[in-house]
Amino acid sequence: MSANEPSPTVPGRIRLLDVALIGMPDALAALWCLWVWRDPLAFGVDAVKCVVLMMLMEFILLNATGFFTAISFVVHFGRRTRSGMLLGLCVLYLLLVAAFATPFHAVWPWLTFGWLALAKLAWVVRNRRICASEQMWLMGMWAVSVVAYLGAVGIGASQNLPRFGITPAIVSSLHLPGGGAWVAAPHKAVASAVIYFAALAVFKWFNVAVRKHQPSRARSTNTDIASSAALDTLA
Repeated sequence: MSANEPSPTVPGRIRLLDVALIGMPDALAALWCLWVWRDPLAFGVDAVKCVVLMMLMEFILLNATGFFTAISFVVHFGRRTRSGMLLGLCVLYLLLVAAFATPFHAVWPWLTFGWLALAKLAWVVRNRRICASEQMWLMGMWAVSVVAYLGAVGIGASQNLPRFGITPAIVSSLHLPGGGAWVAAPHKAVASAVIYFAALAVFKWFNVAVRKHQPSRARSTNTDIASSAALDTLA
């Protein structure tokens, strides 16, 4: 095969592991938030606080995911350099999360951050070796996440959503720290979380289904990319 000929395509494949790693964390988060919306004390008095904090942390992680994704594809830096950059970003964002978690004086905010970070890293790591033409899927997921977050928050703020179990009497007993719309009406934050995480899960599973039925180029390695760049230079 000559250098100018396109790389062979391979049929898409789907595995249960793909479904479990890619969409399940977000789907479970959506179901848990829905449960808290219906029964805010089912998991203790801190459950509503946890959901509100999840949405605040998710805003930080959306920013982090863009950097994580970009660093994963800067292959000319080498694996150690990229790993160091990712570790440095993790430390930076961990400090930011600490600013949100410290007022709660509890361990669960850190567990929440770990769960949300797992969902993001699973998506990035699972797709870290895709070919250049398919990297748009991964960056597209980040863009969809931003749109979904803003849309979910907008719906929660602008629509008259039901309170379900998060009644004014319950809210007064939760002792939510700070102020703002989500503290005064936490059911809006919980509803936004349900919409947001459900949208992420659906899109990720849709992504898996589409890539299964559309043949894609073989996964690229660092050597493939370097060889292609060398050929372009000689040309």
